[in-house]
Parts: sequence; C-alpha cells; structure tokens
Amino acid sequence: MLYYGGINEANSKTTSSESSDFGDDSNNDSQKDYNIKAGDSSVEGENKVKNIGVAVFKEDKLVGELNALETMAFLSIRNKVDRFLVSVPDPLNNNEYLDIYLTPKGSTSVEVDTSTSSPYVKIKCNFTGQIYSMSENSKYLSSDVLEAISNSCNSYLESMFLDYLYKTSKDFKSDINGFGNFAAKNFTTTSEYEDYNWLESYKDAFFDVTVQTSVKSGMLINET
Repeated sequence: MLYYGGINEANSKTTSSESSDFGDDSNNDSQKDYNIKAGDSSVEGENKVKNIGVAVFKEDKLVGELNALETMAFLSIRNKVDRFLVSVPDPLNNNEYLDIYLTPKGSTSVEVDTSTSSPYVKIKCNFTGQIYSMSENSKYLSSDVLEAISNSCNSYLESMFLDYLYKTSKDFKSDINGFGNFAAKNFTTTSEYEDYNWLESYKDAFFDVTVQTSVKSGMLINET
C-alpha cells in the first residue's frame, strides 16, 4: 500500500495505475473498478508496491483514503506516474466508454496565487493517449474522431482532477499534493509565509485545471 500525507511515502516508480482489469472486461466493470481503495487490488508497481489506493494522513492522523481514480490524479500532479488507463465517454456511442492509455507529456505545471486569503491553484497537464479498447466495427482512425476522443479525455480528466482537489481541501483539509511548496515562493520571508497560515488557508482554496490530450492511435487497431 502507498502511504502519503507526511509519513511513510513509498519510493515506488509507478508504471501504470491500472491493469488489464480496466481493458479486458466490460466498460461498466472498468467504471466500478475506480472505486477500489487501498489494499483492495492486486495491481502492483515495479517494486511490488500496490499502486491502487492511497491512505491520506494529516499530522500523523488517518483522515481518509483515495480510490483508484483519485490516486491517478494524485500521482499525475506529483509527476510520479509513467502511464495509466482511464475509461472516458465515447463521443461516437452514447452510454459507451473507451479505455485510453494516457502518458504524461512533460511535467505537470502548478501555479499558486496567494494574493488573497483563499489560495488559487492553477494546474496544467498534457497527455498523449492510445485507444486500448473500443466498440466493434467502429472507426477510430480519422483525425476528426481522434480529436473528439481527445476532447472527451480533456473534459473527463479536468472534472476528475477538480473533484479530487476539492476533496483534499474540503474533506481531508490536507495539502497532500505539496502545493504549499509553490505557495512559499510568493513570500519573501518565512514569517510572511507563516502569517499566511497555508495549511489553514488551503481549506478555502480554489482550483483551475487545464488538460490537453492528444490521442494519436489505438494500440490494437489495424485498418483493413
């Protein structure tokens, strides 16, 4: 299990937050799997540390857990994931989902505005993607369709990141992402930073997330 929030951060290089469990079964099952929490999954990283589920601590006290989807957001922001699998709405088929392997393109950009008592955190992420599964007899190779899938990924991920971030501030009241390190750069002295009381102010933080995804192709597609 991975532990975060100030203690016992496992030194695990994460290669994939999910496994073929998210691509080989039905899309409905893959959506359900996102609710997996720490200790419930057999998915492992390179050093055999489980990658799904994060126990969240605040001042050495357990305050909650992240499910699989929230863990992907957490690891993406901290630049600790090489790739992961998500199921996003299929723009060509209502009520259907596409499994997309996403790979971060560069590091996540984080900016923190502390000009008011409510911090404003801006996050920008870029990903490249490959289609892992799809409906039979569908065309997913045209540039227009790939752009639509990319936009679907953007909307889905932005919503997912925002839900996760507000959970850390409103529910956990814990800056497990380490945004305080970025906020500290806005102050010239330690006393100014301490007067701002970052940990208390974080509970009132606002977030803005921009995701740019470029889905290039499918992993299992060959045009005939």
